[in-house]
Amino acid sequence: MIPATPLHHELARAARALFLAEATPPGTPVTEAALAARLSVSRTPLRAALRLLEQAGITRREGRATLLADPTRDLPEDTTRDPAETLAAEMVRAHGEGTLQDPLREADLMRHFAQPRGVVARALGQLAKLGMVARNPAQGWHFAPGLTSAEDRAAAQRFRLVLEPAALLEPGYRLDPGFARSMRAGHEAVLARPWQDRHAVGFFEMNAAFHSGLAAGSGNRFFVDAVEAQNRLRALRNADWRFGEERAHASCREHLRVLDALEAGSPPRAAALLVEHLVSAGI
Repeated sequence: MIPATPLHHELARAARALFLAEATPPGTPVTEAALAARLSVSRTPLRAALRLLEQAGITRREGRATLLADPTRDLPEDTTRDPAETLAAEMVRAHGEGTLQDPLREADLMRHFAQPRGVVARALGQLAKLGMVARNPAQGWHFAPGLTSAEDRAAAQRFRLVLEPAALLEPGYRLDPGFARSMRAGHEAVLARPWQDRHAVGFFEMNAAFHSGLAAGSGNRFFVDAVEAQNRLRALRNADWRFGEERAHASCREHLRVLDALEAGSPPRAAALLVEHLVSAGI
């Protein structure tokens, strides 16, 4: 049997969150095909996630059928999580505290954080994917510029308050159903687990994808480009999450309400909820 990977654990958490959110009654059949469609994944990784659910007693086998047993039970801790995820969050925090300065060289990072080269390289790759760091072949890695002053953050928030709700009001706005399912599952997975600092970078990645995906529904590339530019500017501040579990969970619930309104066919209501979210979340 192939050992469970971080992806398998994430899918198991997302499935459990889905059962809880929809108040699925015990005894309900759980099929690979239906659950894969709901989570927008292929059936191959989902099989391993279903094994984790069964091992935890969340589902049970009855003959050849899989039935929901007790979705309130806890899943086993993922002990296979890549340490690069934790390191990426530590690097962002150290930069924010002023203890990690440009340029960033792999050898220096290995000594600073006592991590092997492979872990350091994967952490840098994750931050590069999010636009938080960039590489200069001659000088090493550098953190991208962010919103460093209170004035810049206030101006950026005012801009987002004009920009992002307007994208939802574009003629012919269409929310992609696959994107909505994926975002719903990801947000419910965050709500279903205790917050840990190592989740910060992944949480920002989901947050940025949510705002970009909403803009993409407008079909207007100028909205998408502007939202993605704002995501890059706020990456360093938001990936070093210091607002606690309460704010992280509140942000998830606010995002889900925006999705609810869009799926109910009410972009104006979704736009109003997005304004409320941007005001309460700050930058």
